[in-house]
Amino acid sequence: HPDIKIIEKKTANWDRAQALALTEDWLNAHPKGINGVIAQNDDMALGAVQALKSHGLTSKDVPVTSIDGMPDAIQAAKKDEVTTFLQDAQAQSQGALDVALRALAGKDYKPQSVIWERYGKDVKWGDGTARNYILPWVPVTNANADALYQQVSGTK
Repeated sequence: HPDIKIIEKKTANWDRAQALALTEDWLNAHPKGINGVIAQNDDMALGAVQALKSHGLTSKDVPVTSIDGMPDAIQAAKKDEVTTFLQDAQAQSQGALDVALRALAGKDYKPQSVIWERYGKDVKWGDGTARNYILPWVPVTNANADALYQQVSGTK
């Protein structure tokens, strides 16, 4: 987007501690401020949040966003500390197995994955032979955080 200026772009190797250190470095290198952090996974986002807190900043000052929908990030999203999106690995892997089993077993195979119910309005099984199945990323909100937390953590 032409109105976004990227001032730093480095990896923290999907590690919370490395992201904390990297964000600390950025905050020190850019005393006039950082307007946001986009992390490629939740652990790096949570490390950035820790660094921001240590500098007296909140998500209102510097929004942080990521993907995965890990339990810790879902809890942080409930506290408005981070914006995250569930990337449903369970449904992705089960759906892929269904497609593979359909190819092996033939047209009479009945899919077993929760993906076809959970994301039925977005992902259609059809006959299991589509070239692409695009699973949506689910924004974690206050309205769905508890249910998503239970889903990914296996708790009730």
